[in-house]
Amino acid sequence: MTSSEPYIHDRPAVPFVGTTTGVTRATIAEIADRIPALIGALTSHGGTPAGAPFFRYLEITGDSMTVQVGVPVLPGTALPEHVAPFSTEVGELPAGRYATLTHVGPFDGLAGATQTLLDRARSDGLEVDGDVLDGVERWVARLEIYLTDPRMETDPNRYETELAIKLR
Repeated sequence: MTSSEPYIHDRPAVPFVGTTTGVTRATIAEIADRIPALIGALTSHGGTPAGAPFFRYLEITGDSMTVQVGVPVLPGTALPEHVAPFSTEVGELPAGRYATLTHVGPFDGLAGATQTLLDRARSDGLEVDGDVLDGVERWVARLEIYLTDPRMETDPNRYETELAIKLR
């Protein structure tokens, strides 16, 4: 497992179609399994993904999380109701400055890579766009962007995942 050096860059707003649900560390694969269904619903209704799918962590409380998965799309793209076996939504990842790094390796290394990114941002005097209140972490945009499709690349040591955390 390796990670690139963290860096800061500006990201534009990114429209997406997605879904949001509560999961635990043990059940997080359930929301990951929604990504192929989202892409299938999008393409079957004339849409095209405009980027790599992502996880967006909205809230974390101990082992429980509210997570949004999404697929970037062109502006104005939407899905008709009931085209997926779960509720879908249209949204936009916010524009702004982000602390970012690219992790290469299995998904089980993402937590450590995220901690490295957070530690580096804080040591550089940067403030992340999130809060902790009463033990609940709330994030504006804490992203895992899956650059490698595990259905196409079977070696987990070659998975590339971009981690991006919005700064204030």
